[in-house]
Amino acid sequence: MLRSLTSGLVLAFAGSRANVSRTILSCAGIVVGVAALITVVTAGHVGERYAIAYSEANWGVAATYDVTLPGNVDDPAALKEDLERAGAQAAAMNFSPQSGIRLRQGDQEIRDVQFTVTDPDLDDIRRMNLTEGRWFEEGDTGSLAPVVVLTDELADQLEADGGFEGLQIGSRQWRDVRVVGVVESTAMDSFGGEGGTAYLLNSPASEEMAFPEGVSEAAGMMGGLQYAVRVPPEGADPEGFKNRLAGAAWRWAPDADAGTIDVYRMDDAEAIDEVLGYLSLGLLGIAAITLTTGLLGVLNVGLVTVRERRRELAVYRAMGADRLSMFVVVVAEAVVVAMVAGVIALALCYGAAGVAHSLLADMLPDGVVVTVPVSGVLVGLGSAAGVGLLAGIIPAWRALRISVVAGLRE
Repeated sequence: MLRSLTSGLVLAFAGSRANVSRTILSCAGIVVGVAALITVVTAGHVGERYAIAYSEANWGVAATYDVTLPGNVDDPAALKEDLERAGAQAAAMNFSPQSGIRLRQGDQEIRDVQFTVTDPDLDDIRRMNLTEGRWFEEGDTGSLAPVVVLTDELADQLEADGGFEGLQIGSRQWRDVRVVGVVESTAMDSFGGEGGTAYLLNSPASEEMAFPEGVSEAAGMMGGLQYAVRVPPEGADPEGFKNRLAGAAWRWAPDADAGTIDVYRMDDAEAIDEVLGYLSLGLLGIAAITLTTGLLGVLNVGLVTVRERRRELAVYRAMGADRLSMFVVVVAEAVVVAMVAGVIALALCYGAAGVAHSLLADMLPDGVVVTVPVSGVLVGLGSAAGVGLLAGIIPAWRALRISVVAGLRE
């Protein structure tokens, strides 16, 4: 049996080389079909990475909750402990105060700047795409000057020489600030104003500006204090988290109404998965139709080939080739043709992906690369081999029915 398979493969490769025009004709449909399938997988992969990166930069990783608390929180440290006890893997203040914090550099005041008071842990909850410097560190909380990270939209309005020298913020009085980094602006940053966003580190140096009447009297855009909280995505339950947190409210807000606590999921991981699932099904359907067209083309060429090679196949049989060898000859030739087409399609897709990435690189988030994923390679070559196998079975069965005597007479 092994000898039959080996001889069949040898004859198949010989037949492909001897009939170059037929091989090229068979390849054409497969190249289009496999390239369409690889393109679908690549587009789905890039689209998924882009959507995840966009969601993580704007709303947080899976799963992120926005927790809005009553305005009379007396003990923020106890609150953070209870957020973790309720199931948070990371928690960071994400509070936009309404205390009238202003920003200026020299004599120029920058209008419509949104300030967000936050903690170093926000970097573990949202994707902070830094363009300069770094994000906050725990050591920054001991700084005598308020510490800020600017969005690039705000940084473009300032003089960056000397590390934004002369930059000051204040509500009741002006204070020099220390800028440690610049991050890319997101859709969330556009809600507060047209001037851009300044992330202000929650520390003793900034407390008077962020909470002029004290933390217990905090007034933000959504009411009281707000926190961004990351929890395990498996089994995420905002209502259950709220109930667990409300049960401990007496520790940090004894006079508050626990019913005023609001918890909702910020990230779009579930919606992204659903949309990408429907999109992938639609694109795979189109690719399947294209690939089926290529299969029919190879099948048609295979049937014509068997008819044209009746005398050649009859000679093989007369010289001692068994039925298995003849079956392998026809099927393997179709598989070889299909695999050649698959490799050509893969090379074309790699080239197209490289061109697309060079054109779109400036618009893509960090970590998102337009390239053919491993799954695309496996699907492309696997589908090419499968198409060749299916397209070769019927012509091979026809070849086995050829009469040796009738074939030799042709």
